[in-house]
Amino acid sequence: MGYNFSFGISPWSVNCSARPRRWTCTQGEADRLWGVVISIPFYLLAVIGLSQTRYLKAATIACGPVFLFLLWQAAFAIRLSFDILVYSFSACEVLEGTPYENSGDEITFALLWPIVALGTVAALTLVYSLRRRHSGQGQQ
Repeated sequence: MGYNFSFGISPWSVNCSARPRRWTCTQGEADRLWGVVISIPFYLLAVIGLSQTRYLKAATIACGPVFLFLLWQAAFAIRLSFDILVYSFSACEVLEGTPYENSGDEITFALLWPIVALGTVAALTLVYSLRRRHSGQGQQ
């Protein structure tokens, strides 16, 4: 157990101590932003699943924390896009706050992240409002 703990901490501490002196984009490479593409099928599956549920109230309670996370992700996506498109920052500057050259994919990230994040929030809100009306919970 101790071996695994020290193995995990050691590279992290070296990485953090080396970063400020070398001005590299360690752990801030723009390539890690491609992870949003992996999220797309999972978000679609979640929206489809929620549109088919019979237990809207339980699903709403269970998805509350996830919806808050999606709002945070949407805020991050808006900030990322704004900083890249308006201020011409590199992705590393937005993620890490250190000056670094552009990776060449910044425009793609500036468009893809808000589309995925805001699209998921909008789809979940639409599914919830339509299901609520359909199930009769909106009538009181």
